[in-house]
Amino acid sequence: MTRAPRHVGIIPDGTRRWSRRHEVPLAEGYLRAMGNLAHLVDALYARGVAIVSVYLLSRRNLARPAEELDAVFRAERHLCEHLLPPVLEDHGVRVSAVGDPSLVPRGFRRALSRLTGPGAGDGAPPRPASGRTLNLLVAYDAWEELRSPRTPRGADGRPVLGVREDVDLVIRTGGGTLLSGFLPLQSQYAHLHTFDRLFNDLTPADLAAALAAFARHERLQGR
Repeated sequence: MTRAPRHVGIIPDGTRRWSRRHEVPLAEGYLRAMGNLAHLVDALYARGVAIVSVYLLSRRNLARPAEELDAVFRAERHLCEHLLPPVLEDHGVRVSAVGDPSLVPRGFRRALSRLTGPGAGDGAPPRPASGRTLNLLVAYDAWEELRSPRTPRGADGRPVLGVREDVDLVIRTGGGTLLSGFLPLQSQYAHLHTFDRLFNDLTPADLAAALAAFARHERLQGR
């Protein structure tokens, strides 16, 4: 078995372009993207990854047109309420929301809050401890996190970040070769693997290729 990264980040880009290309409503495109996301997260845990961090929504994304944001919020709420709970249950995953969820609509915020609780829903038993974690970045901005008075400080006065573990591998779709503000401190020594294909078309075989490429690289981390 190839060496799996401990912590994988996902930047799911290209759903708007996918929707235009396939001539489907944006709401449908985002719903399909969330279905694919849940499928791929499941595949990563099955391959031995312990931590997955997903860039659901950046702070800057909130400046998009209201109609477009409504499609995003509805799809991501559906992800939290229906698509992710079975995956979390299967793998014993703890969920953390990172960013400022107070900036998103109440329904989405409540769904996210239920997901980050002890179980996948109200009254659900605690998930078994497995060491696996899913970080959902919602209305996230690295600068805002560092400046926010809500961010706890350590004994040395430095901010205690919402995601404390270094990212080993960042996977980005849509042809971009940039982080777009995704966990820049945690990703400073991460291997960046990009795909030209749009996120809705990403497959578990693509993930396997990215993990295999990671395994071939020696990670010196500046040493």
